[in-house]
Amino acid sequence: MLEYEAVSLAAGIDVRRFSWIRPLAGDYADNYSNVAALYAGDPTSPDAWRAAIARAQQQARNHREIAAIVGAQQERRGAPPESRAAASLLNDRDTVAVVTGQQAGAFGGPLFTLLKAITAIQQARRVSAEHGLKAIAVFWVDAEDHDWDEIHAVTVLDAAFQPKTIEVDPPAGAGQLPVASLILDARVNRAVEELQATLAPSDFIDWTMEGVRAAWREGQGVAAAFAGWLERLLGPLGLVVFESADPAAKPLVSDLFARELQFPGKTASLAAEAGVALQERGHQPQVVPPPDSLSVFRLEESRRPIKRQGDQLVVGDGVHSAAALAAEAMDHPERFSPNVLLRPVVQDRLFPTICYVAGPSELAYLGQLRGIYEHFGVPMPIMYPRASATLIDSATGRFLAKYDIPIEDLQRQDESALNRLL
Repeated sequence: MLEYEAVSLAAGIDVRRFSWIRPLAGDYADNYSNVAALYAGDPTSPDAWRAAIARAQQQARNHREIAAIVGAQQERRGAPPESRAAASLLNDRDTVAVVTGQQAGAFGGPLFTLLKAITAIQQARRVSAEHGLKAIAVFWVDAEDHDWDEIHAVTVLDAAFQPKTIEVDPPAGAGQLPVASLILDARVNRAVEELQATLAPSDFIDWTMEGVRAAWREGQGVAAAFAGWLERLLGPLGLVVFESADPAAKPLVSDLFARELQFPGKTASLAAEAGVALQERGHQPQVVPPPDSLSVFRLEESRRPIKRQGDQLVVGDGVHSAAALAAEAMDHPERFSPNVLLRPVVQDRLFPTICYVAGPSELAYLGQLRGIYEHFGVPMPIMYPRASATLIDSATGRFLAKYDIPIEDLQRQDESALNRLL
């Protein structure tokens, strides 16, 4: 097992000093009252955390069933004992969860994937210590969409500290089938070898590549590869990884799918209303759903959108009544999956979520979901901004400190920092 040891030269930086950070993220961090009506509690308020805990513990859910489903996934992947022990706590209905998630990116995806998971682990530990209860960190592997282009590559630093992008060749069905249905073929070995040839030699390279080869191998599912790799990295710290496309979990949320189909257009309307509220507060809505859209897909040979057409619902070339599709969702929930507006509600019905760790863009669209949570009778959790970090070596850190150069100055596309040294 890799020994976890870190030496950091860390300094907090006001997110508003970074030009690429969405203004809403700055408001959320430093002017929460401006957006309070859109969310479920100020993450800096102890009372908000206590209220979130109470809501999660009072919500009726199938806690033993989800514990068994997570445990079965861990058994298939050979999860570390620390992760299994954390997942077993879901059998206790008073256990709460800090959840985060991301798409199943190649070789673990971007750095912020790890930052989200680490933030969730830290918050779960804090909640457990401060509130005297069982709190676990859960990572939701989002693999029900078919956007292969979004996840097929990773950019790493080579031995010369230059960025290089490594691409995984598309397996059969890439771009048409949900990512969870994709199986890696023999060509994944080329990407694995390219990754090893690119990474700089270090004390950790053997351990890293051993884990990469175990996860990204011929015959392995794309989502399972990502889940196994993340589990290898952070499972020893108690992270619980959940593959969200698991058909076994769908019956636990069949009523959510049915309600979406029984009230076609309601979710889109609520999101649009919240978008107007965002604009009134000086922020642009992240999601602008068409009024005839529904927030659930039907899984056929691919993931098909469902649209409202008068009193009927249209799926591809087929026309159905809302009642018929709602009944199908109750009987065969594995045939349906949520879109971006309904996915968080599904997540927080399955898990006792008190907090979701979100990136800056996620914060914007999550601010459009409060009415949707209420419509489905699921408690909305606190939203906690994920950690953001730039990794530098110790020599660079000492240089920046010696010459009093703020690290954000290095992001400017000019020579202002250099000119200060001349």
